[in-house]
Amino acid sequence: MQDLVAAFESQFAHQQFSAASATLQQLLSDFPDDPQLRILQGRLYDAMGKPNEAEEIFRRLLKAQLPAKLIAQARQGLLAIEMAEVNARQGRIDELLALEGGSSLAYLALLPVTPERKDWAIAKIARIFRTDPYTARFKIPNRHPKIIRTGTLAEMRAYGEDLQNYGIAAIWLSIDVIAKIPVYQVEYFSEFQVHPKADLQIKAIAGIDEITFAPQDVIVKVEGILPTFGDVVVVDAKHKLARKEQILDRVHICDLHLRSYKVNGKTSDRAGILRFHDNQYRFEFGLQLPVERSLKHIAPTVQEHWTELSKWLTRTMPKAKTANDFQSFAEMAIVYPEFLNAIEVTHINLDRPKPSLWDNSFQLYSSTIFSYVDLAT
Repeated sequence: MQDLVAAFESQFAHQQFSAASATLQQLLSDFPDDPQLRILQGRLYDAMGKPNEAEEIFRRLLKAQLPAKLIAQARQGLLAIEMAEVNARQGRIDELLALEGGSSLAYLALLPVTPERKDWAIAKIARIFRTDPYTARFKIPNRHPKIIRTGTLAEMRAYGEDLQNYGIAAIWLSIDVIAKIPVYQVEYFSEFQVHPKADLQIKAIAGIDEITFAPQDVIVKVEGILPTFGDVVVVDAKHKLARKEQILDRVHICDLHLRSYKVNGKTSDRAGILRFHDNQYRFEFGLQLPVERSLKHIAPTVQEHWTELSKWLTRTMPKAKTANDFQSFAEMAIVYPEFLNAIEVTHINLDRPKPSLWDNSFQLYSSTIFSYVDLAT
């Protein structure tokens, strides 16, 4: 046996992998349960570019009752595989950093994992990020995308691609990409037809721009509610006046993601977003919808106008996907204030008593849906 082992080591050292494999097979046929030979097999698999097979062998050995020397060798083999992955990823990061936008700030997020794959995903995430399973467990989302890391786009893409290679759904998006998405702030809509038999067309007035599109050009409708905060005077437990921050209002906001449209009569070569909210939309212009009022003797409220506008959108654009889990996304994203603050333009003209990152969160939420349409329901 020792002569064959020595022959294997010599063949392995000279990278004569075919000969080494034949020698090892001869050894395993005579001593199939020898753990030392399994370690040699793991080393050979790794050297031949089969790290998954090698890892499986080393991990199986670590679970067995073996002498400390063999356990150390198995751990060393496993560490070599993991370090090779780290070095390969760093090389990929260096390549991506050299590309345009590679150094832009970006986030990496995981998509929900089914319960039956959760333990498997935890092990892979712990492996990629070189952390313990307990910490990796908290990175896995239950129902919504979850940001787990921020950094350069090069880093986030490299980690994201590794996750995808393991079958774990991941997305990443950079500040530069978000800033380049065309967003038009709509004042009001109107309907028109070029001629009586033509399909319905919609016109959106956004400042000096006039955007025209067909209902079927709307890919996704993104809905959300933006809270506005301010200080109010209250009586505290000691019966003294004190200032306390409270939600003063909740603003309904909506984005329409368009795959094609015209701006001032010229076809745009890029997909874009139409954005409007109930504090900005001018209900007195353009589209005049009948409003069901709760009190017949007074003018319709903004809420009643918005309800009818929402019904019109659903009725007119029935094939558009809907994304309406902004609340959950914002509560998750708000713990990354530095990233949200890097979004310099939110395209939300809202007169706020106090600054808020909720506007930045909606810009991030809608941009994420815009970049990954499948995230919409």
